[in-house]
Amino acid sequence: LIQRARLLPTMRVAIVATTSLLLLRRNAQALVPRSAFLNSLRNTTGARRGIMLSSSSPEKKAKTSSIVANAVAEPFVLPQARTGTPGVKEVEDQPVRNPISSSSSVLVVGGTRGIGLEFVRQCAAKGASVVATHRGEEVPDGLADLIEKSGGDELKGKVIGLRMDVSDETSIKSAADELRNKEGFQSLTHVIHSAGAYLKGTSFDGKARGPRDVTPPVTKEIMMNTFLINTVGPLMVAQSFVPLMGQAEGVDKKNLPILAFLTSKVGSVYDNGSGGTYAYRASKSALNNVCKSLSVDLAGECSVVLLHPGYVRTDMTGGNGLIDVDESVSGMIGAIESTDATVGFRWVDYKAELIPW
Repeated sequence: LIQRARLLPTMRVAIVATTSLLLLRRNAQALVPRSAFLNSLRNTTGARRGIMLSSSSPEKKAKTSSIVANAVAEPFVLPQARTGTPGVKEVEDQPVRNPISSSSSVLVVGGTRGIGLEFVRQCAAKGASVVATHRGEEVPDGLADLIEKSGGDELKGKVIGLRMDVSDETSIKSAADELRNKEGFQSLTHVIHSAGAYLKGTSFDGKARGPRDVTPPVTKEIMMNTFLINTVGPLMVAQSFVPLMGQAEGVDKKNLPILAFLTSKVGSVYDNGSGGTYAYRASKSALNNVCKSLSVDLAGECSVVLLHPGYVRTDMTGGNGLIDVDESVSGMIGAIESTDATVGFRWVDYKAELIPW
């Protein structure tokens, strides 16, 4: 096929190298050291890399060599990512592999009400130390009650508040610095990102279309603000707080720190049969891809899981919904606790059902 297409030699090298690399990764059954992986990459793509570097400045060559040298690290494994099959209901087995316990230190982003507050409550009930973020200067009543019941300001086995606005990068960095410098802080075993926004203005042109009621039309401002909170914010949180994450003492080495992000089934391209909801739907689809990239880049450092909470009765849904927050959060914690280094990145709902992209 390559010969028939009469591709340029450099393109043939690139295709062969890419195919070889994919086959190498597909057939790998054991842990692959980064050094071996990089050597195989260097050997199979040497011609292509030489062409690329030949047009670079000496400074760029030196920088590239430095990056490659520094990339050699501990052995890692990247389990196959899993996704639901369109039209097929797939429920995963969820044994407890990585329990939330008194050894856990959990950051709940958006822990002041609804689903986030319930995560704080249930993680604290398991004995974990919980840091819950709040946006305003004052700690809201529901979170304040949990902080008071936990017994105070210290970290171990307690609930504490941390001021942070996920739409403000400076606020996120300041919150990470504050937690890092807090007396008694060691590391986070879990980051559960629950914060999100569903802004008014969801339709194409303000008309009732298909099964949907009349709603205001979406605007550029609504699109940008929704993406800022639902997509950009989670990535900025990961950048600032992943350096604070680490394994608890005495746990299985497979029990990597966990990044859990709440997304929504409306972000599924396959599941979009109703249209509309432009800003929220698109922001969650984008978040899904951000998290997939995180699962690749942080392989061997953190496990990443996407969670769909279901249609939950909360303030965001105006009290409408099919389930209560306790049922939703309990199910999502089951997904989190079944996640370790042997489990591939996946998108799963509170009933353990895999969701197709």
